[in-house]
Amino acid sequence: MENSNVFGLRHQARCLTSVKKSTEKSKFLAGTVGAKENIVCLLEYDDDNALLSSFMFQHPQEVWDIASCPNDEDVFFTCHSSACESPLKSKATLWRKPSVSIENQQQELIPLMTLDYEGAKKVVWSNEGGNQQAACIDSTRIHLFSTENAKTLRTIDASSMFSADSDAPSLKLLQNAVWNPHDPQVVAVGGSCVAGWDIRSGQNNFKISNAHQSTVRAVDYNPNKRYHLATGSDDALVHLWDVRQLEKPLMTLEGNSHWIWSVAFNPLQDQLLLASGSDGLVHLHNVYSISSAATMEEEEEEIGRKPSDGLICTYDQHEDSIYSAVWSFADTWTFASISYAGRVVISQVPSEEKFKILGV
Repeated sequence: MENSNVFGLRHQARCLTSVKKSTEKSKFLAGTVGAKENIVCLLEYDDDNALLSSFMFQHPQEVWDIASCPNDEDVFFTCHSSACESPLKSKATLWRKPSVSIENQQQELIPLMTLDYEGAKKVVWSNEGGNQQAACIDSTRIHLFSTENAKTLRTIDASSMFSADSDAPSLKLLQNAVWNPHDPQVVAVGGSCVAGWDIRSGQNNFKISNAHQSTVRAVDYNPNKRYHLATGSDDALVHLWDVRQLEKPLMTLEGNSHWIWSVAFNPLQDQLLLASGSDGLVHLHNVYSISSAATMEEEEEEIGRKPSDGLICTYDQHEDSIYSAVWSFADTWTFASISYAGRVVISQVPSEEKFKILGV
């Protein structure tokens, strides 16, 4: 693939996130799951010169998830557990990285707070109010808390999401969550279900009981189109939904041949959607017909060649399960992916597709 960069971590890895506050340079955070000497790695990518720099920070335990603060690029949460413990015993800690970073030398992170939720699987930051709130999910609950003092503001029991059928082919645990960028709502996935919860009242807004035929592991909300989200599952399918129309998905994407661990809308060009999973492949899809670009096209005179729905390309530079693929917040056309082997690949949208989208 054109302009791809590869970086290898010393340990296996399960998580990767974009540094959302960094809008001048593409930055990503990755965490490792080794028996000892785990790290959080900051990767800085120079989009103009295709140069990659790495900065290592010591992390005391295995890192299962990582979430960068939207308004401070030096602050992030990790969900972590020791190598001798079950991930069901994991905790979530807020860290600040030191201000002086030396490439390729490990420095110590500064702990700010540890949440009192055993089994913390993921933290999602609020998109409003100065990011003073966030939500943490464990196996069955969504905890809304203050990021200033770790005080619990509300706990939502999400166990009603799961099928009562003991033979249901899905894991009856929360797998993932996303903060709705348009409304005060957290959307969670678990079992074969997708559900949204109002964080003000704790009430369930919507529920798709059989969103997939098996365990749903991935979810992302369209940042530019209200009510629209994507889900990925062990059934190797990606569904795109309008939560006002729950009978069936707006679109189904195929291409992966095994479990899907990650789906991600492009923050600006939401017609671009990444899907990655256990088959070691990242698929870049165009979902133009249900994107905000198509809505705008209906209102404006068409300029240039209109993009069409379909698989744009497949990235095959990993040899193991890909647990996350995330977009840069500094360059619209750059994204990163991480596989269990600890390989991080920085990739670009093909130039032909980029020019087609831009109408040049």
